[in-house]
Amino acid sequence: MSEQWRKQQERGSPVLVRLIIWLALHGGRGLCRVLLVPIVTYFLATAPLARRSSQAFMRRALDRPPTLRDTFKHLLVFATTLLDRVYLLNGRHRELAVEVENEQVFWSALATGRGCLLLGSHLGSFDMLGVVGSIEKNLKVNVVMHLDDSAQLRKLLSCTGNRAPYNVIPLGRPGSMLRVKECLQRGEIVGILADRIYGDEPTKMLPFMGSPARFSQSPLRLARITGAPTVLVYGLFRGGNRYQIIFEDLVEANASPESGDAEPSDQAAPVDVVSGMHAYVQSLEQQARKAPYNWFNFYDYWRT
Repeated sequence: MSEQWRKQQERGSPVLVRLIIWLALHGGRGLCRVLLVPIVTYFLATAPLARRSSQAFMRRALDRPPTLRDTFKHLLVFATTLLDRVYLLNGRHRELAVEVENEQVFWSALATGRGCLLLGSHLGSFDMLGVVGSIEKNLKVNVVMHLDDSAQLRKLLSCTGNRAPYNVIPLGRPGSMLRVKECLQRGEIVGILADRIYGDEPTKMLPFMGSPARFSQSPLRLARITGAPTVLVYGLFRGGNRYQIIFEDLVEANASPESGDAEPSDQAAPVDVVSGMHAYVQSLEQQARKAPYNWFNFYDYWRT
């Protein structure tokens, strides 16, 4: 599965990217959202893998055959979140209305003094959390990612002369995990997108959207090794200029009704890898069914 998305070529010329950025910053978001319509129409016609992958996911999420309109809307939501990265990375985040749900879960994790490991996904915009969190709250945010994932980010920054509002810790390099541990020991935030496989790390097949899918064990192993409080997070586009950030406590999400725990779980106990993975995948499925057009994995997710 990891090879599928790695081998996909980025679409869009540097000239077009620079033009869209300039229009976004000088012409306004309304104009650019109108321009996204013909751009998305073009990609709908010329990107068969993205089109098929969208339809495969929508068939599961909507419990019905997806229409061409569903696929167009799916790609349009993705394009809109990319457009909004321009505003987020240029200090114009207040042009977007952001609602936060369960924020106390996040602050309770930070209050332990052991940092916070945020498990995100390609459901919605992870940039929304990183940018707003670091700017509005003056928080130290670090994001673990494959360098290919940040190619568009680097392209955006090269056009505007800005620096990323969060630190990037590249995956697969000597010392990467040591950097993660050091960040957490300093009480900082470390975010990782836990719904993709980035290499030859250990994986586990888990039921997801009605079929088995392969998930990496590395994020939950990292949580167990570091003992850092672990929180799930989603940054979902809700239409117009509205976004919703949702936090979920992994420990509480992992508590089974049969366990008899009447009191809320705390983040003191280390996370069990297998049960933690189940909790993450179940939460991801629930949120994906509620906001299916926010699913931004455009390849065959169930291919093993």
